[in-house]
Amino acid sequence: MSPAVDVRTPIDSYLARQRDLTAVERFADHHDRATRPLHERWYHQLLPVQPPGPGQQYRFEVDMDLCTSCKSCVSACHSLNGLDEGESWRSVGVVVGVGAAGPTQQTVTTACHHCVDPACLAGCPVDAYDKDPVTGIVRHLDDQCIGCSYCTWTCPYDVPRFNERLGIVRKCDMCSDRLAKGEAPACVQACPTGAIAIGVVDVADLLARTDARSTLVPGAPVSALTVPSTRYHRTDALPTTAIATDDWSEAPKHAHLPLVVMLVLTQLSVGTFVGIAGLAHFAPSLPDQTLRVGALVALVSGLVAIGASVGHLGRPLQAWRAVIGIGHSWLSREIVAFAVFASAAVAAAAARLVAPRSGLSDALGAVVSGIGLVAVGCSVMIYAATGRRLWRFDRTAVLFAFTTLTCGLATATVILLATTSSAVATGPAHVLALAEVATTVASLLFHARLVRASGTGDAVLDRSARLLRGTLAPSARAHVALVATGGLLAPLLLVALLAESEPPAEAMRTLSMLGLVLVVRGELAGRALFFRAMASPRMPGIPR
Repeated sequence: MSPAVDVRTPIDSYLARQRDLTAVERFADHHDRATRPLHERWYHQLLPVQPPGPGQQYRFEVDMDLCTSCKSCVSACHSLNGLDEGESWRSVGVVVGVGAAGPTQQTVTTACHHCVDPACLAGCPVDAYDKDPVTGIVRHLDDQCIGCSYCTWTCPYDVPRFNERLGIVRKCDMCSDRLAKGEAPACVQACPTGAIAIGVVDVADLLARTDARSTLVPGAPVSALTVPSTRYHRTDALPTTAIATDDWSEAPKHAHLPLVVMLVLTQLSVGTFVGIAGLAHFAPSLPDQTLRVGALVALVSGLVAIGASVGHLGRPLQAWRAVIGIGHSWLSREIVAFAVFASAAVAAAAARLVAPRSGLSDALGAVVSGIGLVAVGCSVMIYAATGRRLWRFDRTAVLFAFTTLTCGLATATVILLATTSSAVATGPAHVLALAEVATTVASLLFHARLVRASGTGDAVLDRSARLLRGTLAPSARAHVALVATGGLLAPLLLVALLAESEPPAEAMRTLSMLGLVLVVRGELAGRALFFRAMASPRMPGIPR
């Protein structure tokens, strides 16, 4: 009997193939039949057995020996948190150096370090940050944020990121909602090598191990600033001389034009009030019109400056909330100080209009000048408190003082010559012009010293200097040319005209006005450089 022959038609083949599951169907069936999360055995190993107890907090623990720079953590964070294009809460960089065993290269993944003493929280004027007392996680409260971006400067690690679409800052919160359910954060779960884990650290031990020289990795900011909790582990320690591969790729920062206008015009306003108060005291023969016009010019410039500052906010309609943090934020203190200054300026200007030479007018002029100087001091502290090298207190204080003096002297000169005859104005105008020349010379020497900062041993300040000599060189030259022409050449020419037996009044007025315009334009350019040339220590791979 002959063997049976298996006769398969094409239809039989098609039916057989339909009974075979596709890869997608097999994957779905595998998950449908699972009674527990399929990756539980991996990500539960990357979580602590117990949540933080008293005096403890969560932290990221990074095993650098396992990091391959695949950036799965970056992608997972971006996807789970629904971040916008170009927005990133985690980054990966590379550090290179030469140690005892020879050259070394190390990838470094970094996100928010959930510091023990977070500078973002301390500097926020609206209390939009919260450090959870149980977990230690530093969270950003989106509904509280007004988009001032001050936390992006106070954080030494450049962690908070401004979202243009939403007009607020956002940052990593260690996927706190997942942690609360016993699930690992997105970056932890996505890492294919298990390089990132969540651990628990005793805060007292962390404080004891953090000294003035501690850093998370070579080149990072000093840990004593905020006491970051992240732990980086490597079998062979990185050389202390190691640097990030992007360490020298400094790019100009945002110019923050509303802040540029606000800073220059508030300082011009304060300088003008001081100048008018000085003229009222030392030049009693000047006409009342000089004092009236001076007070009005100072008032208007101050109000315009305060109005311009609102344009810096991502949520300008919420600007009124910026005084909430007055107990700990220099930005809140500056806002309150300038609000008081504006009120005093209105009262002082009104008094000058009604009775320019009265004791009340002189007293209010002195008061508003003093309040204005205090407010400018608060402006100085806003930037000095960030710890950025370029914005160190002594540099910022000197810079803002020069702007206040130069703009105040130039404005007072214009008002004096515009409201007074040449015969009466000669003496005071001569003094104002020479004072402006001296201030401008000192200001230009100060700027030149900063541009030549190379070789000081301060690598971060050197990056700012290289920006001013390189990418920002045209703007830096324009700043110097404008200030030198308006604050040096114009006053010297004015002194020469004043020395004539019959000084040409119209020529002096035109020259003084031109000098003021050039000085203000130069100071605006200089203040933009103040923001654009700022550099700071940073973690490898942080977006520039």
